Parts: sequence; C-alpha cells; structure tokens
Amino acid sequence: MMCTELKLLTMEDVARILRVHRSTISRLIASGALPALSIRSCTRVRATDLRRFIIDSRIGMSTGESSMER
Repeated sequence: MMCTELKLLTMEDVARILRVHRSTISRLIASGALPALSIRSCTRVRATDLRRFIIDSRIGMSTGESSMER
C-alpha cells in the first residue's frame, strides 16, 4: 500500500513563503485563486496547491499576464 504524506500549511506559513501579508493570502483564498481547506475554524493550504499556484503565477508573469487577471 502506498502512503503519501499530506503537508498542510497555515496562512502564516504561506504568507511567509510568498513574502506577502496574511490578508493577501485571505484574498487569494476568497477569490478562489489559491485553494484551501477549512478544518474546524482553521484554514490550511496544501503544499501541493501552493506549489501549483506558484508555478501558474510564474507562467502568467512570463507572458505579462498576472494570475489575478485570469
């Protein structure tokens, strides 16, 4: 049986990684640009979703389109 580890990040972790304010992360989650999970009253972002968000943002930046415009 294959066992995979699910890495969950807090909003503070994500803000630190992206070097933005926590409220920016809240806006990205609310807009649907960054997927998140709600566990009781805690919001968590899967590391794989953050990685995908970063990759998608880089692609958009190279063409002059921001990920927020999509």
